[in-house]
Order: sequence, then C-alpha cells, then structure tokens
Amino acid sequence: MGEKKEAKKPWVLKVIDGCSFWSERVGIVLAAGSGFIMLFSLLVGVATRWLPFMTSAIWSEEIARMCMLWLTANGASVAYKRIELVKFNLLVDVFPEKLKYVMEFVSYICIAIVLAILLKYGFEMLLLKMKVQAAATRISYFWWALGLYIGFVLMAVHTVKFLADHIRGWGQVMKGGAA
Repeated sequence: MGEKKEAKKPWVLKVIDGCSFWSERVGIVLAAGSGFIMLFSLLVGVATRWLPFMTSAIWSEEIARMCMLWLTANGASVAYKRIELVKFNLLVDVFPEKLKYVMEFVSYICIAIVLAILLKYGFEMLLLKMKVQAAATRISYFWWALGLYIGFVLMAVHTVKFLADHIRGWGQVMKGGAA
C-alpha cells in the first residue's frame, strides 16, 4: 500500500538510457578485448626476448601500445558512466544540495563542450592518421586513433544521459526533494 509509483519516463529518455546502457557494454567489450590482446602481445614480446631459439618480436610493443590506447579510452568511458572517475568534491560538498545540483549540471555542460571539441578535431585527426603507418607492424595510425575516438563517442552518449537525468530531476531538486 505504501509503495511509491515512479513517474513514467518519456520515450526519448528511454532511448537515451538504452543508448547509454549499450554504450557501456560496448566500452566493456572493447576495453576487455584490447586488454587481453595487449597482455598476449606483451607476453609474446617478453618470451621471444628470453628464449634463445626465437627472434625478438618487434611488433609486440606496437600492438601493446595501440591496445593501451583502446583500453584507456574505452575503460575511461565505462568508469565515467559508472561515476567512478576521480572527482574533487572538496569545495562542492560544502554547498547546499540545490547549488551542488546546479554545479553538477554546469560541469556536465562543460564536459559536453570539451567532448564536442574532441569529437570535431578527433575526426579530422582520424582522416590525417589514415596515411601514416607504424614502423614494425605497418598498421595505419588510423586504427590507433580510432580507439580514442570511440571512447570519446561513448563518453558523449553518457554525458547526454547525465544531462537528461539532471534536466528531468531539476524541478524536484529545486523544490527541496532528492533527484
């Protein structure tokens, strides 16, 4: 009897939530996959240096560095979605709840602006990197930069979700309730 009914979400918010959910899943798969490839590449590189009957695998370091970019960017997008990135809340925590909410909203707008800049210039960088190849593997640097770009896209999707959630909860927080 005392159960509270949650307000029905508009379809737009459901789509945004779904996109954020699947973006997190994509980020997990890309980060985990690149992590495993990086680990394998490093193990091959170390093994070929120490085993006397094998020549050193010079490609292993390049593959590991490329996978590190993919792992970092996509892993960061997952951490961002889960709100597990480092925050400096010392100043924000002394403010009242309403002002904290406004400051969070402003910070998400700033993040959206930075991501928009990264996406714009990142796309131009992708086009430039298509012509350059790594020395040992001959893999185009496009593939290296693509991992970063995908991470930025996933973060942008999560930022849209965070902004939509803040806009949806704005009225309730400003009346003194919780978001």
